[in-house]
Amino acid sequence: MFLSKNLKHLRERNGKQTQENLANALGITRSAISSYEDGRAEPKLVVMNRIAQYFNITLDQLLNVELATLGDVDLQQQKEVKKYASAENLRILTITTDRENNENIELVPEKAAAGYTKGYADAEYLKDLPKYQLPFLPEGRTYRAFEIAGESMLPLLPESIVIGEYVANWNDVQEGQTCVVVAKNDGVVLKKVYNKITERGTFLLKSSNIAYQPYEVPADEVVEIWKFAAYISRDMPDDSVTSLQELKSAFSRLEDELQDIKMERRVRK
Repeated sequence: MFLSKNLKHLRERNGKQTQENLANALGITRSAISSYEDGRAEPKLVVMNRIAQYFNITLDQLLNVELATLGDVDLQQQKEVKKYASAENLRILTITTDRENNENIELVPEKAAAGYTKGYADAEYLKDLPKYQLPFLPEGRTYRAFEIAGESMLPLLPESIVIGEYVANWNDVQEGQTCVVVAKNDGVVLKKVYNKITERGTFLLKSSNIAYQPYEVPADEVVEIWKFAAYISRDMPDDSVTSLQELKSAFSRLEDELQDIKMERRVRK
């Protein structure tokens, strides 16, 4: 955690505020502030929350982000991205229902995927999509179905139908969880998702097929996330051994990444 560093940085940046002045503002003792900044003690959660509110940052930023490396604009942008990811800024999910007022499961075919990134919130667009009811899924949740293109998520085959459960708060996505991610510029993709919002304001997306390189998508470009709930396929998944060429490609990429890490360390020294 960066608590001790961040507290000292925030206090000194705030008009070179003294420890005693900050302690009075927070309703604690000067010696407590000193011990927090020196790393000799950690404040209780209620005090941490008070510090975050006083400096107008999130608790996560106070604990997990080295604030000295960020400018005011970067800090505010990161704060807005976190609010967006947690659905504090309203994101409207449009749905359709059948005659009995049960939620439909709309199917987004591969050919309609490009249009979905623009029409996902348009009731008229969703009205024209194929609709289904799948009684084997748990009730009380919202689902949508997507046709998978390409071989990046083998053994799931192209043209398989993936049913996703809607995720309102993206912080609820577990690291490496398979999800359908809908992004403004990247369209509709099925990937393993890693939350990198705290570090870089992005999501890291990985394929199960090692021939495909992982990549990052800015969180503020993502419009929807649907976690994997089930799939439907006309063919049995082929869990065959990865080809030699794919393995060579993966190892070559790993060597390049290791070289980049070594270069960064040399530059820092």
